[in-house]
Amino acid sequence: MINAQLHTKDAATAITSETWRDDILQRGYQAFIFDCDGTLVESVDVHFTSFRTAAKEQGYELNRDWYFARTGLDRISLFQEYAKMSGGTFDIGAAVDRSISIFSENSDRVLPIPETAKLIEHLYGSYPLAVGTNAEKTVAEASLRATGLLKFIDHIVAVTDGLVPKPSPDIFLRASELLGAPHAQTLVIEDSKQGVAAAIQAGMDVIEITLVA
Repeated sequence: MINAQLHTKDAATAITSETWRDDILQRGYQAFIFDCDGTLVESVDVHFTSFRTAAKEQGYELNRDWYFARTGLDRISLFQEYAKMSGGTFDIGAAVDRSISIFSENSDRVLPIPETAKLIEHLYGSYPLAVGTNAEKTVAEASLRATGLLKFIDHIVAVTDGLVPKPSPDIFLRASELLGAPHAQTLVIEDSKQGVAAAIQAGMDVIEITLVA
């Protein structure tokens, strides 16, 4: 079961995955935007391996706790923070490219998150659906393909579309435009603080996943 909070302009309401389908459909949303990593798919270990290996190939050790405290960041921002902390001659561009390659090679290890996968299956065919992610589009596609969820998605909007990453609202605003739905009638499903902030700035209600039990 997933514990979550539904943030609207008026309040934050505790909900769970056992009832959220009925709860959200009663509110009359016209479109839905899902984050990818940590929301639709469990990919954090694969991502960590790709980041750690890319850093290690340059002679650096990326600490697991340090990484897990920053999983909501886009890849470039995370490596920028790491380069500042590490000093030396850490090559951000090379680490970005190498980590993407490693992730793609291991994307078969990504798993669907059952509760959100079930929700998107219920919504499919009745509502337009998008993924809005701080990951690169190729990375998101690899995860969604590996988990069988790609077929449910009408649009993937990613940081590689030339958009400012979350917590900027740009990714969600672009996704809403593609879905053809007003911001106020679009619901975002997210697991990161950056994503929740982005949705609120975009004028959208958002389900914040707080615990996957």
